Amino acid sequence: MLGRHQRLSAKERTLVTTEFKQAHSFHTHEKRRLKRAMNKRLRQAIKQDTALA
Repeated sequence: MLGRHQRLSAKERTLVTTEFKQAHSFHTHEKRRLKRAMNKRLRQAIKQDTALA
């Protein structure tokens, strides 16, 4: 981390923000993907339960 009075150059700032954005978008996309997969499994389980009953 930088000290309180240290400044980033414009180039450094863009590097940091793009890296953060990439990591963040990957994380949110991964979360969305997992949620979708979980819902799919849940729907399949419900369908099987109703078919058996």
